[in-house]
Amino acid sequence: MNVKKKSKNSEIRRLILTKKLYLHGCSHASTKDKVSRMLAIHNFDNAVEMILKCVATKRDVVSPSRQEYKFRDLWNENQKKGVNLPLKDQMFSLHDLRNIVQHQGDIPSVEIITKYKGYAEDFFREITEKEFGVSYDELYLSELIENEKLREKIQKAEKAFEEGKYKECIELCDDVLIAATVEESDVFGIAGMLTGYWGASHELKKVISKDYAEKFKEKDFYEFAEDMNRAILQLGQASTSMQFLDEYRLDFLEHRRIVENIETLSDEELREGAGASLNFVTDLTLKWQEGGMFEKRE
Repeated sequence: MNVKKKSKNSEIRRLILTKKLYLHGCSHASTKDKVSRMLAIHNFDNAVEMILKCVATKRDVVSPSRQEYKFRDLWNENQKKGVNLPLKDQMFSLHDLRNIVQHQGDIPSVEIITKYKGYAEDFFREITEKEFGVSYDELYLSELIENEKLREKIQKAEKAFEEGKYKECIELCDDVLIAATVEESDVFGIAGMLTGYWGASHELKKVISKDYAEKFKEKDFYEFAEDMNRAILQLGQASTSMQFLDEYRLDFLEHRRIVENIETLSDEELREGAGASLNFVTDLTLKWQEGGMFEKRE
């Protein structure tokens, strides 16, 4: 890979990470409680500053004599390089609001959060297009996924969404969830280990053991014992597996609602549902990746 191409790939990756940070703020914004609103403002402001740093790196604003530029310095130095930065008043107001939240603890309303969410996205979209020649929508979060099989599956879902094939996108997202859970990791197995470690009794361990039903092979209730063995094992694994969803439990339930009602959803509901499912499986995959749940396969 030549230096120019490597540099371009590095720029795009940084922009994708910035988009991830912004979208993380959007997730907090949708929750609407005070702590989430505080985190949303921090994420939006940090994302804007990261964009400014991406531009500064591209324009050689960052110099060996001064590596750490603050928000206003980054803005001013970029402008000196001829960068036309949009929404100045809104971005400076966002930064000031972040400082108020951080230092004074004054939490903005849901309406204000929503307003700055839109400003930050508009700023991001314009900068990525003008400075880097790539659209915001083309910054695919799937590029951050290291497991090749999961990355390819999510990329197919992203492409289906981009082409307006929302039903197909939802179905592909469900395939990703299944692959991430039972094919590319062993969530249920790990969950079973946790169940055993955190207080499973001798009786439970005996009942869920693989050879438990064999002792009743000559009995009339052998088949019942087999069913109960599997059912109790699955119940324990499923209960413990919920821990791996953490903050994405509600997103999982929403995804399942979308899948189960896919044939009755309107076109607009399909579009919104596809976007929600795509964000969910991508975020969950990245979370599990961070936790070392997958093997990196190239």
